[in-house]
Amino acid sequence: MSEKLQTIHQLAALLQDGRAEPVIVPSRLAPSAIYDVEYRTAIVSLVFERFAKPTASDVARRMSSARLKLLQFITLRPWLLSVVRQWSEAGKQSGFAFSHSLRIRRGFLSDSAHDDVINYLIACGRLKRFETQIVSGTGGGALTKIVESIREHDLFSSERGVIELLAEIKITNEMLEGW
Repeated sequence: MSEKLQTIHQLAALLQDGRAEPVIVPSRLAPSAIYDVEYRTAIVSLVFERFAKPTASDVARRMSSARLKLLQFITLRPWLLSVVRQWSEAGKQSGFAFSHSLRIRRGFLSDSAHDDVINYLIACGRLKRFETQIVSGTGGGALTKIVESIREHDLFSSERGVIELLAEIKITNEMLEGW
């Protein structure tokens, strides 16, 4: 048994012998920011602002809903950045592309919080769906204002850094297949 496991087992035995009881103070628990609607809206706004392309009318902007979901997923989980980079570089030829893509897809597809935020933004008129695309809605300027405020107040610098690193990675259609 490794030293770390042995130490953990010793600590567990001490706590059991001393009849230690865990005390949870609900007022001291902080919910994860990943489930915060305002935080997720900010991240979606940043990703959409950076990657959405103008439509034919040049008034609205659009991007693939699968691409938006993947990019915001990675933005919230920067430790996956290197895996996505390797996945992109591996292409179809590598077993790596298959094994890692399955893990990322599983996490990515189960990200229902993103879907809820997108549905909220659609209900508010900030975004709308058009086939497989997410398009800025009549109130889409509000998302731009969020991004401007984030930049003005220098908020979410690590997330903005991840987004810029994501811009350097080629997200292929093969990576988005099935989403």
